[in-house]
Amino acid sequence: MGRGFLFITKYLFKKWVMEKILVLNNDYTPINVTTLSRGFKLVFKGKAEVVHFDSDRPIVSSFKSFKRPTTIRLLRYIYLPYKKVPLSRFNIYRRDSHRCVYCGTKSNLTLDHVLPKSRGGKNSWTNLVTCCSPCNLQKGDKTPKEAGMVMSQEPYRPNYLEFIERVSGSIKDEWKPYLFIS
Repeated sequence: MGRGFLFITKYLFKKWVMEKILVLNNDYTPINVTTLSRGFKLVFKGKAEVVHFDSDRPIVSSFKSFKRPTTIRLLRYIYLPYKKVPLSRFNIYRRDSHRCVYCGTKSNLTLDHVLPKSRGGKNSWTNLVTCCSPCNLQKGDKTPKEAGMVMSQEPYRPNYLEFIERVSGSIKDEWKPYLFIS
């Protein structure tokens, strides 16, 4: 790899670190979303190929013009065990779009057990929700029904593909066939 590659990758890193591309396994199953810089390096090194690209905005260097990838496919199959989303405070917030499920506010957030721990409620995807402190205090040691509170959505276990969408911010149209979204 020459000076041209180093110049491009440094420029990409500074300029397009926020731009996201979809990475597919060799069999076209989605693996993750990565930065344009990382994806371009995989293509440039011959480890991946460009499946979709933005033809209106090529990557231009002083010596060559390159396709700007939006979706790449790895040339070798990478075995990955089934990916499940780990249960964590941050992932509960992410699932609930960083909003209280009772009032919709985005401030002063905490976690709430739908079935309180004092009544046998567990730490699980289907029993934890994002809640603001005032709503949590109002609910107290009751179920939402007993407290007269309505949830905007029922708690559920999210799948990995949903989190790809949340991490990337938005789903590009060319990604939808690979993410099983219509």
